Amino acid sequence: MGLAGEAGISTRHLSFLETGRSRPTEGMIIRLCEALEVNATESNMLFSAAGFTPRYQGTTNADQLPEEVAQAINLIMENHDPYPAVLLNSSYDILKANQGYLRFAALMGVDEPTDINMLDLLIASDMGKSLIVNWKEVARSLILRARSEAWLQGPSSPLHAHIKRLMEDEAVAEALSQDLENLQNPVPAAVLPITISLGALETSWITTITSFGSARDALVDGLMIEQSFPANEQTRMLVSQMN
Repeated sequence: MGLAGEAGISTRHLSFLETGRSRPTEGMIIRLCEALEVNATESNMLFSAAGFTPRYQGTTNADQLPEEVAQAINLIMENHDPYPAVLLNSSYDILKANQGYLRFAALMGVDEPTDINMLDLLIASDMGKSLIVNWKEVARSLILRARSEAWLQGPSSPLHAHIKRLMEDEAVAEALSQDLENLQNPVPAAVLPITISLGALETSWITTITSFGSARDALVDGLMIEQSFPANEQTRMLVSQMN
């Protein structure tokens, strides 16, 4: 009775929706989501399940963010310098980067370090495949993580389409098909080890993700800050010299 009342519909209508006897309209989905106070990602799941295009899209421009959110993001990223940190949207587009990331990207030879998708940079690019020593482990871990997020966003989401394009790459498909036990240094879900070769020097990193979310603000929901930390003394010394 409570949900029906909050959504402004009869209990009979709600029962029909729950049992599949009635198909919800987009407007009905919005009303139910508001009554249940679900976030933008979960709302998109409901739209996709009902056969509609996800309604709430994340931001593609860091300048669109609410001021208080932008300040928090800037504080986290600036305090992480001299180590790399990037702000990603739900499609893994790089929206913002700190100076530590820009310096290291220049060392890797990335031409446009903030105008690229992180999945493309690390997985699909020739540079990623040649410089990342443990590329198969990294590709597999990122694809699996992105797949789980795309499932939440729905089959019509940009991330879902992006993963499908990535899987057309034979090397990516092969990396994903391999049993994790056959790969060197199996990758845990929460922390991603990555080794990058810079000529005769190998740098080792671990990366962590800080996720942002908002009950109804699609611009904020799905934002992530990816922070990289040196995994050994050699890498830490290199960063100190660059800084």
